[in-house]
Amino acid sequence: MKREINYELWKTDDDWFASWFNSHAYHLLYGNRDEDEAKDLINQLHIHLGNSGFKVLDAGCGAGRHVFAWAQLGYDVAGFDLSPQSIEMAQKRSNKLKLSTFFKVLDLRDLRNETAWHDQFDLVTNLFTSFGYFSDKQDHYKVVEGFSKALKPNGVLVLDYLNLQMTIDNLTPTESITKGAYTFEINRRISGDFIQKSISFIESDGERHTHVEQVYAWSHKELSVLLGKVGLIVESIYGDYELGMHSSSSPRCILVARKMEV
Repeated sequence: MKREINYELWKTDDDWFASWFNSHAYHLLYGNRDEDEAKDLINQLHIHLGNSGFKVLDAGCGAGRHVFAWAQLGYDVAGFDLSPQSIEMAQKRSNKLKLSTFFKVLDLRDLRNETAWHDQFDLVTNLFTSFGYFSDKQDHYKVVEGFSKALKPNGVLVLDYLNLQMTIDNLTPTESITKGAYTFEINRRISGDFIQKSISFIESDGERHTHVEQVYAWSHKELSVLLGKVGLIVESIYGDYELGMHSSSSPRCILVARKMEV
């Protein structure tokens, strides 16, 4: 018997991330992201790449957990995110910790137009798959162009993406996660050029909401080519947050690319 396809489950739009990332349900579902994991990654990057005098920009910073880890190591750090709610949370925490961090609401695609940030940063980081969301591939070119423009000559980009082969091999088609009063029904699939994740839940008013996350199914080779188009040359690829060797079974794909000097 042929299984019926629930097309409503996968209904999305080009700007799905704008509403979803700024919703309370998103923060509830992902609010337990590990602070220690963030600190461990930043400590590893500090050992391998860093200098506490460096200026760092965290692109797609969310609520700022990586920004705070950089700041606590003595870096001059700024972060931006599309979600006003995330930036508000980050700013409140920064004020509480009395850190001299800077936060801004900004779309990744618009970084290239922030002329005050051109050639200003020694490091630009884009972590926890905060990239690849857009339906139009040209938008991703705009994003990496912004990364390149923000970096000083010889500056370094750290792009942390999912590892495509591992993701395909270990895709969990369906699961349920309960957080507080919410039960999130989660479905995953590969569809064309995208890896999609459908998240459905019932709000307190009894209405069902569904959000579909999607990222481009890029391999590390394809990402390297994309970065090369804007003068960012990949020097290293790591496979996990301990900066271990990258392979087809690695949990992550962490590319370290340097901006060519003109």
